[in-house]
Amino acid sequence: MKAKQALLGWLACTGLALGGGGIAMATAVPGEIVTGQIVTINGNMINVGGKIFPIAAGSAAYAAVTNFKPGQVVDVQLDGPAKSSSSHAINITLHWQD
Repeated sequence: MKAKQALLGWLACTGLALGGGGIAMATAVPGEIVTGQIVTINGNMINVGGKIFPIAAGSAAYAAVTNFKPGQVVDVQLDGPAKSSSSHAINITLHWQD
């Protein structure tokens, strides 16, 4: 009986150790998040707070951009640093305000 309990305990610990890495990777943020007011939306470009970001084709941002309009405050998730000219918007959500 003790051998079965030890084996089950070892399997549970191993499962938790191996399964935990997937959770951390799934919640990792790919790049910076920029919050600001939409100035303009022009095709595949969005101007948020005076900063222009290209929208990545096929991304969640590409699908969502038509739901937004100038004046709204949004959170724009990038695939890299905000200061990099090669960073693209990959997600856009309405900014939550308390």
